[in-house]
Amino acid sequence: MTKLNKKGITLIEMVAVIVVLGIAIPPLLTNFGDIAWRSGRAESLADGSFYAQELMEEVKSKAFDENSIRPFTSSSGFSSAEAGESKANASTFDDLDDFVGATDAAVTSPASGYSRSVSLDYVQLSGSTWSACGATTCTTSTNCAICAACCYKRITVTVSRTDNLLPATSETTIVSAH
Repeated sequence: MTKLNKKGITLIEMVAVIVVLGIAIPPLLTNFGDIAWRSGRAESLADGSFYAQELMEEVKSKAFDENSIRPFTSSSGFSSAEAGESKANASTFDDLDDFVGATDAAVTSPASGYSRSVSLDYVQLSGSTWSACGATTCTTSTNCAICAACCYKRITVTVSRTDNLLPATSETTIVSAH
């Protein structure tokens, strides 16, 4: 009887290892790639939400309108700068509508790859639904059931990424003139 050599692996054992690894590695790499993508997307979503909330708080800290009493600024004037203000310089902003159409990088580009913007419109409450007033010229009326009274503004901050890793995400709130 001859003794078997136990010092190495046979060709059959080597082929079996290669086959098993060839079957196991691709799904593992796919899984790792998926986990990395989801992790990056979750981080982008958290960052986007933070950037939206950060700008929303800054916008809400400003006055309701340039005019402290009615009539307030008509909705057609939201995108134009008032005297002493520049859309390119957020430090000159003193009321909500100054952020509409802003070009200051501090407002529009919170971080590399992200962009954000502010939209604003007058709204009224109809039952339990807020409805946009559209083009509104404000009056001295205090009847908040009509759009012309300009009692409420809806602020929407939208954040997106240039690489589309994050779909555009928005944060919306309603503020009152009173």
